[in-house]
Amino acid sequence: MKRQIVSWISVAGLLALALIFVFVSPAVRGTTPAPGGVVSGQPAQERHDAREDLHHAEDKLREARGLLASAPGEFGGHRDKAIRKIDEALQEVHEAWESH
Repeated sequence: MKRQIVSWISVAGLLALALIFVFVSPAVRGTTPAPGGVVSGQPAQERHDAREDLHHAEDKLREARGLLASAPGEFGGHRDKAIRKIDEALQEVHEAWESH
């Protein structure tokens, strides 16, 4: 069980980093697409929707939070700290939705 919690904490950290990467990426910031509907060598219909990524990341963060919250034990306070960090990441996702 302890390994599973450590794994979920790691996943939450990676998701937080992925969110940071998504928001730093120029394609997500609303840059002007190249003429002809091509961005980064991809036709418009093949471009990936950043909102889908946000939705997927939010789902995974909520799943990780639920697993941590239901895990028995305190783990030296690290479980609660991980839950707080996931809450912070969820807030960032919410703010990203509002700013997009």
